[in-house]
Amino acid sequence: MPSPQTVLPWLLGGTLGAAGILQGLHWKATLAPANPKELENQLRSVGEQIEMLRRENESLRSLAQGGGELSVPREFIDRTEKNFGLRFLSSPVIHRIAREELRDRIAAAIESRMGPSGIEDRQRSYQLIGWLRPDDHLLTQLTAVRSVGASGWFDDVTGEGWMLDRADLKNIPDQATLIGLLARVLFHQHFPPTPAHPGDDAARAREALHQGTAAAAEARFYAEKARNSGFIPMKKNTEFKQLLASLPPFVQGLTRFPQLEGKGFADSLYLQGNEKLQDAFRNPPQTTRAIISPDQPAAAPGALEAPATAEEPFLNESAGQLGLRLWLQPLGEADIADNWKGDRYLLFPDGDSSTAIIWDIELASAEATDRLQACALQLAAALAESKQHAAVGDIIPSPGKRHLAVVRVTPTRLRFLNTAEASTTARFGNP
Repeated sequence: MPSPQTVLPWLLGGTLGAAGILQGLHWKATLAPANPKELENQLRSVGEQIEMLRRENESLRSLAQGGGELSVPREFIDRTEKNFGLRFLSSPVIHRIAREELRDRIAAAIESRMGPSGIEDRQRSYQLIGWLRPDDHLLTQLTAVRSVGASGWFDDVTGEGWMLDRADLKNIPDQATLIGLLARVLFHQHFPPTPAHPGDDAARAREALHQGTAAAAEARFYAEKARNSGFIPMKKNTEFKQLLASLPPFVQGLTRFPQLEGKGFADSLYLQGNEKLQDAFRNPPQTTRAIISPDQPAAAPGALEAPATAEEPFLNESAGQLGLRLWLQPLGEADIADNWKGDRYLLFPDGDSSTAIIWDIELASAEATDRLQACALQLAAALAESKQHAAVGDIIPSPGKRHLAVVRVTPTRLRFLNTAEASTTARFGNP
């Protein structure tokens, strides 16, 4: 089999060739008759695809420069299979990689999973809703929290694990990292993700189940070592903690969700036996609500439809109970999200060169929606940098020439708007 160093030039050539084809299509598009809006969308798509190819090129270079594959001791494979009552369908692959190369590979995987323009559309949506600050960069932050201080990482695009090239399996912490990665590989082989993106809320729920179960396996391994040899992990990942504290509460919440609620959810299933745990993997939770409140009636994912827009939305997503909770958390009103029944937000073109967000949220009761309404008005005013009290239906202008509003669609449904054009706010503000 050719070595990675041999294969790399082939892959780079293919990447550059694909980029050339894309550039040719771009030239063809510029020569073809098209209205300015269509041409702008074509140029945007080509630029994003070339940028994705560039990152994939970087990840391929990272693979070629890595330390090869880790030879996984049989005892760790046997332990993982026995722990979950499953056998590996093929030999688990754990790569070695230099720390400085890990970040590029993680960034490429995130972009690959979300598709062309996916990360950019989410960043814009999150800023308009208020989850991100104006100077936040979503891809950089998501990459950093997965790479800073990490000794291993699982790629849910390829189903393979990665460990730092300095890892030594004589050390218990590195053994624990391997235990977690092997668990992820095993689950991925038996319960792979759907080919199409299931939606952000469903994807976060699935990640919480998979990563939470792996984190629980690591914790049991540490507990066993503590009982048998008195080992207690002493090294704290202070670099990661400092980084996490500097990030917006939304990114902090997304990062902690699998490790806290996901692990708790997985632990409860594990105690009920492997049959119960495997059934959860066969029929994974479709909402973050199912992870947060597993004993409560499940709301149907995607049941809420947003209003129709004149043009095709760039993004059509659900924030879920987790997203709503993280939106309200800075106000100390996160418990309102316990009443979540469904939501849907759209990022769509607004004006010549801008975008708008419309977010409909359905709660279980009018009383809960009253509380949500009061919070939404505060958050809209804060985004608009307005000190004036706003009422439901008012258009709140911002210094950045945005227009925000909070509308009561029904006694239990609220609508949040952040648009470039005042006419757009007025149109969707009168349901």
